[in-house]
Amino acid sequence: MQQKNWPQGIRGQVRIRLTGNRLERFINEASRQQLNLSHIKWMDQNEIQLTISPGDFYRLKPILRQTNTRVRILHKKGLPFLVNRIRKRRFFAWGILLFFILVLSLTSVIWSVDVQGNEEIPDTEIRQILREQGVFTGQLKFRIPSSEEIQFRLTEKLPHASWVGFRIEGTRAIVTIAEKKKVEQKEDTEEKGPVDFIASKDAVIYDMSIKRGRAVVEIHDVVKKGQILVSGKYGEPDSEKIVGAKGRVLGQVWYESEVTVPLHQKRKVYTGMRETAYFPYLASRMIRFPFLYSDSFARYETIRKVHSIQLQSYKLPFGWVKEERLEMKWVKQKLTEKEAIMIGVERAKEDLSAQLGEQGRILGEKVLHPRVDNGKVVMKIHFDAVEDIANPQPILQGE
Repeated sequence: MQQKNWPQGIRGQVRIRLTGNRLERFINEASRQQLNLSHIKWMDQNEIQLTISPGDFYRLKPILRQTNTRVRILHKKGLPFLVNRIRKRRFFAWGILLFFILVLSLTSVIWSVDVQGNEEIPDTEIRQILREQGVFTGQLKFRIPSSEEIQFRLTEKLPHASWVGFRIEGTRAIVTIAEKKKVEQKEDTEEKGPVDFIASKDAVIYDMSIKRGRAVVEIHDVVKKGQILVSGKYGEPDSEKIVGAKGRVLGQVWYESEVTVPLHQKRKVYTGMRETAYFPYLASRMIRFPFLYSDSFARYETIRKVHSIQLQSYKLPFGWVKEERLEMKWVKQKLTEKEAIMIGVERAKEDLSAQLGEQGRILGEKVLHPRVDNGKVVMKIHFDAVEDIANPQPILQGE
């Protein structure tokens, strides 16, 4: 593309004033030499103003001499003059450019990783999993996998978390953890002194194993919360002996869970493509080079293997890391109502099993009133379960 066809903003333009008594000859001669004159304005018989390109302006000198015409520049504008001014103030221009690069760099990096909602799960464990997935302080935001992938990986590696959320706000990566409810472990009855066993909830006695104490109820009895199950006393009231209850009482209890399962699910699929990269590490930190082993896959999982350099029996604090990337993708899957109900039942059973504890188990379940609402299957699930309902209550001396 020839320069004369460029836009005026790129070529630049000069507004000039010409004075003399041979201006008509000047214009004719300039036109004959194919100089690009525009916006010609006659101020009077001996003065005109016009616009010309910078390149053509430097070709005016012979014509000005021939026609005895004087020229004065009124103003200049366009890219060439802007570049020239920047060159004269290059330190100021470099400062502005550096400022924008610095701001862009600072806003493109994760500066803090916050973990919220966890009580039992250590922060260090969560941060370690995040680091394995590429989420850490100093990481470029565009290198972080999608929020869905991070949530999936955290949920997979944190069995004590019932829900995991991940989001990026500005330069902060925020992880929210909802932990599964734990069954409170009963304190050692020996440390509490002699106790009675009372029912922790309404139930039907399913099984009993009494090592010490006197059973007040029998199998298949219906008991209410707070009712005495095993007494820690023997004998008549006047001559009773306090020994304390010891053992377990299993009761059949009932739970009802409300579960929502989306009909549109996403699942992870490996494409079979993989690539290998090698990075040095020093003092437990892997050193990445920006333009070496660039990512070829849009989505992938990473398997790292650390190779330390040893000097006889001493392991040196440096070596290299073999990083293998497995390409994967998320595939949308539409579930049938029956499949969604099965998934909902399994999720509810997992949560209830964690709540029941070691002695508990689920006897059966029944799905009540499943319905499809806004692309989700909503259902209530009734569970019959067995758990230890014996709650120790200290026997007050002199009762």
